Amino acid sequence: MELDELKQAWAQYDKKLTENLKFNEELLRKMNLEKSKKEMNTPLMYEIISLATGIVFLIYFVNSTIQFSNEPKFLLPGLVTIVTFSIFLYLSAIKIKLIANIDFYFSPVIELQKAINLFKHKYLQFKKYELYAFPVFAISSALILAKAYRGIDLYEHSTRFIIAIIISLLFYYPIVFWSYRNLFDKKIKNTNLFLDELSRFEKEE
Repeated sequence: MELDELKQAWAQYDKKLTENLKFNEELLRKMNLEKSKKEMNTPLMYEIISLATGIVFLIYFVNSTIQFSNEPKFLLPGLVTIVTFSIFLYLSAIKIKLIANIDFYFSPVIELQKAINLFKHKYLQFKKYELYAFPVFAISSALILAKAYRGIDLYEHSTRFIIAIIISLLFYYPIVFWSYRNLFDKKIKNTNLFLDELSRFEKEE
């Protein structure tokens, strides 16, 4: 084989190798970004469902509070319920916006990592409020709901009321910690792993 033919063969081989590497890079990028988006769809859908159902409950709380607004002992817990629950919904809306604004297909990997870390930071902040505020919400909402739904004045059944609140908290916290771990913490961790792998691959080029 002459030198020119050898150079031509080598050039063709180098071209195919470059094309294969580019194809593998695009394939890895597409796979990892799709996996990342799929992971983050779980907390997104959870928050959308929570917000939608929460709005319905908020309307019920508002109507019930208005219904008993002439009784201070029910007006006060009604207002507390409305305020604490409105904050729950507001935080949920922020989380939805943060995830929905992530462009998994047209953003650089470093920008995606920043967006995921921002969501993680906000999520951890909001989680503290949700955990600390729930007992207040449980007490206030129980008072107004019992009166509106069953016509029961829980002030007159303090022992049963306290027992019910304790039981609800014992059920709530294990469930909510499970939800945080499986619907948020694991999903965020997996997403960061996919993006880290993609970032390492791009740096090795």
